[in-house]
Amino acid sequence: MLHGRDAEQGEIDRLLAAARTGRSGVLALTGEAGIGKSALLDHAAARAPGWPVLRTAGVESEAELPFSALHLLFTPVRDHVAKLPEAQAAALTGTMGDRFLVGLAALTLLSDLGPLLCLVDDVHWLDRGTADALLFAARRLNAEGIVMIFAGRSGLGVPELALGGLPCDAAEALLAERAADLAPEVRRRIIEEAGGNPLALLELPLSLTPAQRAGRLSPLPSLVDAGPPSERVRRLFHTQIGRLPGSARTALLVAAADDTGDLDLVLRAASRVGAGAGDLDAAERANLIVLESGGLTFRHPLIRTAAYRSASYFERIAAHNALAAELQGVTHVDRRAWHRAAAATGPDEDVADELERTAERARDRQATVAASAAYERAAELTADPPRAADRLVSAAELAMHVGQTQRASGLTERASDRGGQGVRLARVRAAVEFECGDPSAAGRILLDGARCAASGGPGAGAARDPGAAAQMLADAIRHAAFGGDRELARAADTMLRALALPPDPSVRTLARGMGVVARLIEGQAVPDLSAVRAVTEMAARWPLPALATSLSLMIGEEEAAHRHADTMVAQCRERGLAGLLPEALTLLAQAQMLRGRHDEARASAVEALAIAGDIRQAPKAGQLSGALAWLAAAGGDTAGCAEFAARSEDVVAGRAMASWALGLSELGHGRASAALVHLTAIEHTFICLYAAADLVEAAVLGDRTDLAARPAGRLASWAASTRRPWTEAALSRTRGLLCGGEEAGEHFAHAVHLHETTADQPFEHGRAELLYGKWLRRRRRTEARGHLRAALERFEAVGAAPWAAQAQAELQATGVAGQPRGEGPLDRLTPQERQVVRLAAAGLSNREIGARLFLSPRTVGHHLYKAYPKLGVASRTELGHYLEHVLERPMT
Repeated sequence: MLHGRDAEQGEIDRLLAAARTGRSGVLALTGEAGIGKSALLDHAAARAPGWPVLRTAGVESEAELPFSALHLLFTPVRDHVAKLPEAQAAALTGTMGDRFLVGLAALTLLSDLGPLLCLVDDVHWLDRGTADALLFAARRLNAEGIVMIFAGRSGLGVPELALGGLPCDAAEALLAERAADLAPEVRRRIIEEAGGNPLALLELPLSLTPAQRAGRLSPLPSLVDAGPPSERVRRLFHTQIGRLPGSARTALLVAAADDTGDLDLVLRAASRVGAGAGDLDAAERANLIVLESGGLTFRHPLIRTAAYRSASYFERIAAHNALAAELQGVTHVDRRAWHRAAAATGPDEDVADELERTAERARDRQATVAASAAYERAAELTADPPRAADRLVSAAELAMHVGQTQRASGLTERASDRGGQGVRLARVRAAVEFECGDPSAAGRILLDGARCAASGGPGAGAARDPGAAAQMLADAIRHAAFGGDRELARAADTMLRALALPPDPSVRTLARGMGVVARLIEGQAVPDLSAVRAVTEMAARWPLPALATSLSLMIGEEEAAHRHADTMVAQCRERGLAGLLPEALTLLAQAQMLRGRHDEARASAVEALAIAGDIRQAPKAGQLSGALAWLAAAGGDTAGCAEFAARSEDVVAGRAMASWALGLSELGHGRASAALVHLTAIEHTFICLYAAADLVEAAVLGDRTDLAARPAGRLASWAASTRRPWTEAALSRTRGLLCGGEEAGEHFAHAVHLHETTADQPFEHGRAELLYGKWLRRRRRTEARGHLRAALERFEAVGAAPWAAQAQAELQATGVAGQPRGEGPLDRLTPQERQVVRLAAAGLSNREIGARLFLSPRTVGHHLYKAYPKLGVASRTELGHYLEHVLERPMT
């Protein structure tokens, strides 16, 4: 029975009851040490009879061992791991994968085993890999019947229940039950000193002598200046451990330093430092540990912490050395390296080399978090500054791969402090700046790095390398494109032209193509984009075609951008590269948006936003918010547009997208003057081009044609360069707006014709039909009706409500009442249901869909269960038939 915790127990019971009906739940119990978090975890376990209960805890001495707590969590169900998809199984067995692929594997495994209770204690001591993986899984639980309860000292970003001290009556009841022989005045003193901390209430009486229990207490507190109750309990444990014989304290220390709970290992290591089984027996008799067949556990995590901290520095070193000595063979080579590192008292090149080999093995199996941590610790043990800097750069590179931007920034600073220089360091520093939302700063770092690489010498950190310089300048131009920075593009292009390029054809192709991109950024007319397309074709063959996608967007080739972005997203999903997935999904959302796939774009952006939040990529969230603001504007969601626009202020591209979105929103509602305020504020090179037609329309409708000349000129130059039907159609729209009479009608008609040559961009096609229909209504009403009906249908198909309202009003002005399409079956699906339905119709299993969307298979099934009735289908076969034959436009 837990005294004074009725509300907390009730909350846990509600979670368990919901899980029995298939609904998952997550809860974090927070509070100081000893406040009762572990007792509530025990309560949860007792209330789940017949369920699998998986349990693990963070351990201070293991906080640097990647995934140590996760391996302990899944030890009882390791036989089920082999049933997971190959990449996920490999991630959980430590053969590949970063922490988010591990998180997806954990989610799938938990789903397979549900209903299930997962208990994680002392999350403040979890290793980073375990913490990230479990939180990643927890935030995606939905319909698996899983209850996951964390316990720690602070919040985790999941629903939280903060524990305070027990009320006085509950504290009295607990003492009456567990220490009935205390004199009344002693009981009052204990309650006062414990401050409602249950563990303090239980442990403080144990420190009293019989005379003190009878009432002979000093007027001073039992532990003068002991601090809060949790600290008093910790000191009591220190005192209890201090009463043990020296050899028993040594055995207890070895157990605390171990991360396996393997009793045989602990005994063998303890024997190396003068302790044995009898000493552990003494610790068990003192009620500090529990010994079972093959295993050892501490009665309370604070005891383990106290056992480790109460030992001297050199005693801890001896314990780690003893464990390292017993961990022999290939199976334990990495764990041995970490124990040797924990025992190192200063620079030790032998241990550093061993850790570097550990890092290389982890990197080769794509265990990126583990590899980065090992490189960092190896650097700390390296005496030679340049070599230490090189290892820190390796750690930083891997940190960036998994989205640890802040940590990578710190690692690069430390590398610089140790004299680190050269291409690799410059690239990582630039990547950090780019991820932090400052592409211009990233580009300037690359310019400096390129100068060093081109000239060689001390600043380069290596011999002259013009190929590396060309690559860095190409990256600087790409950053200039993201930031709309003309000066950066010009500087990089100038350096690139002056560079003595190596004979490597790929480097020369890259240099030529990115030079053309630089001139596009500067606003120059480029008659031939074949050099850019050559780079795009080359980059499309790279492992992650981000550059190919970006370049395709820059030159208006949205179909190619969509294809490359799809490939990049698929590769990120397959390899579990969640750190890169938000960028891939952002590019995909932009391509889908430009192709008029508004629902699909929204689903991609929402997913990217959630993952970016999970891995703390705030700048990506800002950029995504800009895209979501645009989609909200197109759909007529004024409040949503304003909300997302406000979230994008800290990112250059996000701000530009937000201005475009706010302008589009005002234009859609017929407020041209208000639209001009936002559209004229856009300074980003490529977003200016995409928004140019909107700006011209707002300027004409707002009687400010003086503001139309510049965007019309930029659009004309871009259309001449890209020679894409939709850019030429946008140009024809602007020309029709800017001229009068029959010539305007010819331009509008030409815009409609150009859109008819491609099935893409229904929204832009509808805009052209609307303008032509408006023009025709004043001249040839009957002919106008066909174009206005077409505009209405296109707007309704993409959910562009304000534009549909405009088309309907124009139709009514011709004497024909437009009939609203109404909500279709697909419109009733949530963005995630649309994603799941699309993949299910393509023949993927629930497990395959879950792997792609970072969902559990049961959640996928739950989404299908909700989607089928909305679509009027009952099976995957019917679903595929529906999407193929019923929809006017297939989901792609």
